[in-house]
Amino acid sequence: MMTKNKTLMATRSARLRLSCVAVAAAILVPAASFAAVPVGADDKVKLYGDMRIRAETDKSEKQDGTDRDRTRLRYRARLGVAFQPNDNWSAKLRLATTSSQNSPYESFATVGGTADLKIGVDTAFIAYTGVSNLTLVAGKTPLNFWKQNELFLDDDINPEALAAVYKAGPFTLNAAYAYLTAGNWDNKPDADKTKTAITYQGVFQGGRDLKYTVALGGASVDDPADVFNATQHTMLSGQLKGDAWLAGADYLKSDADAEDTAYVVQARYKVTKTIGLRAYYYHVEGNATLADGLLTQDNFPSAETAADNFKGVRLQMDYKVDKGTSVDLRLYDTEIITRGMDGQDAKNTRLQLNVTLKF
Repeated sequence: MMTKNKTLMATRSARLRLSCVAVAAAILVPAASFAAVPVGADDKVKLYGDMRIRAETDKSEKQDGTDRDRTRLRYRARLGVAFQPNDNWSAKLRLATTSSQNSPYESFATVGGTADLKIGVDTAFIAYTGVSNLTLVAGKTPLNFWKQNELFLDDDINPEALAAVYKAGPFTLNAAYAYLTAGNWDNKPDADKTKTAITYQGVFQGGRDLKYTVALGGASVDDPADVFNATQHTMLSGQLKGDAWLAGADYLKSDADAEDTAYVVQARYKVTKTIGLRAYYYHVEGNATLADGLLTQDNFPSAETAADNFKGVRLQMDYKVDKGTSVDLRLYDTEIITRGMDGQDAKNTRLQLNVTLKF
């Protein structure tokens, strides 16, 4: 009897090892080899995801004249499943590496605290489309706010929200009630953090050879402890798009008493089918963005507590290697607008190379 049990346990162990090898092999197959991965009947369940390797170097000049040089290798991995059991309902669930709410990137390390891999729920929502022209969403979802950059909200932040999108011809109306917790630079106690925000937006799109988009919206941020300098934000955006080029601009205004304005202008040009160029200019004052800079993009780091109070450029070259595989090279160069704020860099320059595979 003992021999039989040992044999059974050995068989199960072998099967377990074989299963682990199979899973590992599936994970290690290059993502570019997948177009879409149906795993359910009638393609109602699909896997999707991406993997990015990032090489980054930056130099910061502090207000006291001291410098900081840093070079690091980082990675991001995300794996999701999308499913639609019937015509009216659908859902998405995605897991991602995460070092914080604002960043899914982990630094290369084999020992030490930075080697502790963190994986979290990046997306988890249900959508209902049973009413004509209307989509209702509930869960952890990308914010339904049309935007062409991360000035209004960092793309890595998917808030828990109740959202609605109504589309009628060229018009789209967006609204959401979102739970927004301040991000990785937040040093406020829990009682002082952002609790909720109401966002709203109207979008008009049209054109044929020359396409255009105009969007007007904003946000009302809950501030129970009165710790933010602004709680009302209004944003106007416009974009023109031709066959090989794109031009856009965003203007954000808050109800702060001072430093209440931010704007971004951008241009993109597709040189060939595989090569593209981008240029952005940012001017972001200290109290213009949501939660005083805690929820906006974080590639222009001007302070220890928030990504605001800076002006600068982002230059980028994109290269499409193959289906599902791309490379981009980015240069960020910024300087502070208003000196004297604790912890802020006077200048910051960052060079970044990204290699991305997705399916």
